[in-house]
Amino acid sequence: MSVEILDGATIVNFLEDEEAFNASICDRFAHLDSNNDGQLSYEEMLKELQGLRVMETHFGVDVETDPDELVQVYDSLFVQFDHDLNGTVDLEEFKAETKQMMLAMASGMGFLPVQMVLEEDSFLKKAVEWESAKLVASYSPCPN
Repeated sequence: MSVEILDGATIVNFLEDEEAFNASICDRFAHLDSNNDGQLSYEEMLKELQGLRVMETHFGVDVETDPDELVQVYDSLFVQFDHDLNGTVDLEEFKAETKQMMLAMASGMGFLPVQMVLEEDSFLKKAVEWESAKLVASYSPCPN
């Protein structure tokens, strides 16, 4: 984990760079697709959904959550990704829903910078790294 500063523009700009966003999506999808069948089952997606820690924390403090309630939350999140309701998530569904979730985060965050603790391999961390790389690439030191 690392502490980073980002805003809604960090996320939106990352999403607009289709090459960078698609590469991140393909990498994560391949990592999750443990049987390499090109589809994510509920079991394969569950680890990713659990990593979101939707209800297990309250302002960063672990809290006791009803296991049945967690199952319902993970089931409903999986359905959000499974657009055609065939019981699996393909790459296009994964990409489309991840993009929608990130746009919702960007919208909720707004354009004032916030400091956040980010998981090293999270999409938000990748957005911050992408932004940093763009800034470094555009930096032009003053000539002597």
